[in-house]
Amino acid sequence: MQIYQKKITYFILIALVYILFLFLSINKSGQDGLLINDVSRLNPTYVKEIVFNSEIEGIRETLKIAREQNLNVSIAGKRHSMGGHAFYPGAVVLDMTSFNKILSINTTEKTVTVQSGATWKDVIEAVNHYNLSVRVMQAYNGFTVGGSLSVNVHESDPNYGQLIETVKSFRLLLSNGTILNVDRKENSELFGLVIGGYGLFGVILDVDLLLTDNKIYEKREIVIDYRDYNEFFFETKKNQNIGSLFARLSIAKDDSLLKDMVVTVYEVSNEKNETYFILENSSSGFVKKFVFGLSRKYDWGKKLRWYLQKEKSDLTDPPIISRNNLMNGDLRFLDYHSSRKTDILQEYFIPVNYLSEFIDDLREVNQREDLNLLSATIRYLPANNESLLSYSLEESFGIVLYFNVGLSEKKQKKVEMWTRELTDKALEYNGTYYLPYKLYASSEQIRLAYPKLDEFFEKKKQYDYDEIFMNNFYATYKETE
Repeated sequence: MQIYQKKITYFILIALVYILFLFLSINKSGQDGLLINDVSRLNPTYVKEIVFNSEIEGIRETLKIAREQNLNVSIAGKRHSMGGHAFYPGAVVLDMTSFNKILSINTTEKTVTVQSGATWKDVIEAVNHYNLSVRVMQAYNGFTVGGSLSVNVHESDPNYGQLIETVKSFRLLLSNGTILNVDRKENSELFGLVIGGYGLFGVILDVDLLLTDNKIYEKREIVIDYRDYNEFFFETKKNQNIGSLFARLSIAKDDSLLKDMVVTVYEVSNEKNETYFILENSSSGFVKKFVFGLSRKYDWGKKLRWYLQKEKSDLTDPPIISRNNLMNGDLRFLDYHSSRKTDILQEYFIPVNYLSEFIDDLREVNQREDLNLLSATIRYLPANNESLLSYSLEESFGIVLYFNVGLSEKKQKKVEMWTRELTDKALEYNGTYYLPYKLYASSEQIRLAYPKLDEFFEKKKQYDYDEIFMNNFYATYKETE
């Protein structure tokens, strides 16, 4: 009996050793690293480690160790960029999300100082107590401030343009451990390199942002033909009380496709009810998620969404709302998990006089390729050249597109093909495209859209001569094809 028990114990030990061996073998096949990805799930990458630090000295120590061990460092926030901008094979990923304090609010100067890992939700909640509001951010609140600076975001308030306009100053940690104060006078060259610089020059520590007043807005909407938008927009923009102005094009696969648009205008209201200033959690998340999900799968789902946007938008977007509640949108209704498909964003910036021509090109490509277009939104951008990689060197409309696409290599090759075609169309109109998304563009296309790209890369080597800061975006385009 004892011999039998010993044999059982022996076989169990052998089995455990074998299982351990298999586990280690599988881990080794992953290059002894951690598998990381972004929200698109199109860029699985093995990195050395992911490091969280909530103090500056911890971040500085991470950089010191990376230099000593000859490792690359990538900087990540919420990882909503879709081209591997926040990681690189074998790199140490510096996850900034725990570096997230609101440091100070100056109600006289209307500024906030915030660490780069804080989200816009954190900022809105902090400044709402003082009846102040953010000037420029993305449409939703879940992105980090540092990430937003690194891609130089924009939004729908026609009184402002790119985020860089609202940045007063920031502190930057270089790869050698030096901390620089950066503004339009001190270390001014870095101001336009780091904002819109995709984390390639250093770690943004904290930022001084200009704020505006938190006002009550009243919504009005109108359905118009896309060819009339240019005139409508600039006539409406003359009203100094406009706080948000954008348009949504029809995605319904009928005669309205990319022709009819709902224009949404938020204008300062005379409403005095103080309860509107209370920050609210969205109560329509489930409804939005359900209806959006239908539009992913069915053509009738797209028609339903378009009908609701035209006729029933008050169900999800209240007619009277504070600026902070308008900007405090929750992105989670877009959460999507599929083994075969994913959602991607693209954006093209077209000089204002060529908007309708580009939409015609977009419609032709969309119909020919039978694309699964989920959203097409138009926002306004004034000219701004402060960032070296500015995407709106002349007055433009940004066309924000959301597609559902296949994950397979074959499907992605097709996406690359029609994306390059749309990029060529934008370039024909002297337009550009937005850099935070999947790296479909060719080396030639990115240099036509961003003629200062190689200068940008040279400056990167000057400030980071060992190329400690690295990501897939830089690695892909730093050398010409």
